Amino acid sequence: MKRKLVFFGIIGVIIILLLIRIFSGSGSKKTEAAAALKPVVPVEVFIARDTSMVYQLSTIGSLRANESVEIVSEISKKVITVHLKEGSSVSRGQLLFKLDDAEIVARINKLTIEEKLASTNETRQKAQLAKGGISQEQYDETQNHLNTIRAEIEILKVDLSKTEIRAPFAGKIGVRNVSEGALVNPNMVLASLQDVSKIKIDFSIPERYAGDLHQGSGISFTTDYSTKAYKAVIEAVEPDVEKKTRTILLRAVCENRDGSLVPGASVRVELNLLALDKKLFIPTAALIPTVKGYDVYLMKSGKAVLQPVTTGIRNKLSVQIVEGLALGDTIVVTNLLRIKPDSPLKLVKLN
Repeated sequence: MKRKLVFFGIIGVIIILLLIRIFSGSGSKKTEAAAALKPVVPVEVFIARDTSMVYQLSTIGSLRANESVEIVSEISKKVITVHLKEGSSVSRGQLLFKLDDAEIVARINKLTIEEKLASTNETRQKAQLAKGGISQEQYDETQNHLNTIRAEIEILKVDLSKTEIRAPFAGKIGVRNVSEGALVNPNMVLASLQDVSKIKIDFSIPERYAGDLHQGSGISFTTDYSTKAYKAVIEAVEPDVEKKTRTILLRAVCENRDGSLVPGASVRVELNLLALDKKLFIPTAALIPTVKGYDVYLMKSGKAVLQPVTTGIRNKLSVQIVEGLALGDTIVVTNLLRIKPDSPLKLVKLN
């Protein structure tokens, strides 16, 4: 009886092993069949290579004249002569307006006569003082009177100089606002004067770029009314950050001998912040955001391989890869949503 039980037990074990082998074999065949049924994904790829890249920043700026001033009178007088032509160029110190000076000249003439008489009295009393003919107090009064007249004459000469309004620097006159015979006062703008031989470009950049630009750095800019690209050099950097916008103000200077640049116009400023040579850049479209950072898909032996990467700086189209890729790697840039690890790939375009 025992022999029969052992025999049947052995037969049962053999049957179980045969069934396990049969079912495991069919499962592997199903897995292979499922793998063979994975759809082939057409993709475009990019070959990683050494790249030279210039990191640029674009911003909006405005043009200013090298020097600009509104011509005004320091005194209230009538304009008797206009010595300028609207829109013309003037030199430094050139007479622009002549104001009525008749009253001032008359007062100077009157005081000049009084000054001569007072000077004669002072000379006479000085001699008398030496002989003891007058007291020191009498002589001091005469001398003080002479000095007062001379001081009044100097004041009037200053007022007389204000009747001649001259150009403080060489430049171009704008529109004239007064004519001969007009009564002007210190609050009235007679004309504007601008030096446009050089043009200043004022613009602001975010504070995070403060260390990338400094005095002497070059910039380029364009205007809306010209296709020409202009070059300028940064002349000054504001030492503090504007608290409301968190930006830093910079001023560049550009030659404008042909007068093509107009003060007040807006410009688009391009700044080369960083030049990178022999760096690895790939298209930004190849990046796959993850919780830990970014991944990319590599094409290896016709299949997709997921590869984590570390990124650096980027621009509109490209991103620097600091770690994770090597030169010659084939990076997938299209159909990323349809790809899974080990997905079969078909190359349709090489960028």
